[in-house]
Amino acid sequence: MTQDAPLEPARTSRAARPWFWKICAALTVLYALTAFERLAEPSPQFHFVDLAQSWMSGRLDTDTPRQRRGQQQDGDPAGYRAAIDRTLDSGGWNDWAALRTLTLKDGTVVRGRFPWASDLSERKHIFYTLSGETRKVVIPRDLARTCGESGRRLCNETTHFVSFPPGPALVFAPLSLVFGYNVNDVWVTLLFAALNGGLLFLFLELLGERGHSQRTRQENLWLTLLFSIGSVVFFSAVRGEVWFTALILGVTCNLAFLLAGLDVRRPFLAGLALAIGFATRTPIAFCFVFFAWQLFLGGGRLKERRYREILVKGAWFSLPILVVGGLLITANMLRFGEPTEFGHRLLAGGAGDRIRDHGLFGLWYLDKNLAAAFLNLPEWLGEAPYIRITKHGLSLLVTTPALLWLARPSSRASLAPALWAAVLCAAIPGLLYQNTGWAQFGYRFVLDYLPYLVALLAVGGRNLGPWFKAAVLWGVLINLFGAITFGRFESLYH
Repeated sequence: MTQDAPLEPARTSRAARPWFWKICAALTVLYALTAFERLAEPSPQFHFVDLAQSWMSGRLDTDTPRQRRGQQQDGDPAGYRAAIDRTLDSGGWNDWAALRTLTLKDGTVVRGRFPWASDLSERKHIFYTLSGETRKVVIPRDLARTCGESGRRLCNETTHFVSFPPGPALVFAPLSLVFGYNVNDVWVTLLFAALNGGLLFLFLELLGERGHSQRTRQENLWLTLLFSIGSVVFFSAVRGEVWFTALILGVTCNLAFLLAGLDVRRPFLAGLALAIGFATRTPIAFCFVFFAWQLFLGGGRLKERRYREILVKGAWFSLPILVVGGLLITANMLRFGEPTEFGHRLLAGGAGDRIRDHGLFGLWYLDKNLAAAFLNLPEWLGEAPYIRITKHGLSLLVTTPALLWLARPSSRASLAPALWAAVLCAAIPGLLYQNTGWAQFGYRFVLDYLPYLVALLAVGGRNLGPWFKAAVLWGVLINLFGAITFGRFESLYH
């Protein structure tokens, strides 16, 4: 059946609201029970709290990665030293950007990093600038000694930044104002994940109200179960930690974008949700095609659209995107002098080495990312613990086999091209990214577009019979296993 015009709604979204609250409450309890001991204190990865604290101090950088263990000092925010100790206990300053600023003897100032700093050869003196140039700098021989209060100190300065897009720090800022560094990011992540389950259900119901889906409420509840418990949402929801928090908050923004952007009903709110979304998770920016497809190709024929509607709604949609995009560019320029640099090129360790050799994105990473997304299986052992799982993550076909029902939709829904366009555009950055998602239980980057995949199951019309429900229940069991074991039973992972 082709759905070129909305059908008469069989039910209203108002009737779905009690279910929204029930779903949010049930997921909060389930996620909290699974998180369990993690609820007692913040996670070791407090990047967004630190960023919020920097903002409140009128700074874009942070001195936190310079800190070592020690007693609370006068002027320290509440919980600051305890947060530092947790990070050091967990392995150190992972994913903090470090920018070197050097003043050479001839007065030239260069900003960047030494990508081979630990190399024993002459390569350790190669300096990469933010503008993409390379030059040899030997420390201390080539540096000026005109810095510091005395005017005789070596001009060699390192500035640290939080390298993640700053959207989640907006959530943590008011909490950090009250609790300092004692903000429990596990609770924040968990509650937003529970909210996401309710928002997805509302969107599925709205699809039915607007005539895009013929799913019953029971089927929408099964799809919500698939999303909230039968996918990598589950293990991500119960961890806290900067990477998982950003993914979960990105899902919230994406769902808000879908609710506002369906049938281009609320363009300004859709643009605002998308803008906050890509300030949280950069790949979400590419989901704009969901709105654009409906705006320009609604019904599949541009000539039947009113050009005034395209202009007006397009302008309202674009306004918050341009404002937020301008703020992000300004922040990047102030920190790094580059409009698209969030600081990931300045990471140390393995990530920094990969980025140095192959760039932040590239085809060189594609095979590993495809394996993480679709191929990785558990390794079966002949003795305890009997299975071992790669930290590059299990395939989506293992964690969420119900997605196979996308292969053969039984109807040609008019909304499907817009949804597929968003999936493809949002998936490409993750498949070309320098990191598979390691360390993870399953392919976590799917969260950037998972709501669209679930919506495609809803509009596709294929029967969600016993085999589909069995696949959902398999996903629930395997992801419950991941939510319980990942980060707790290290012998199961490598």
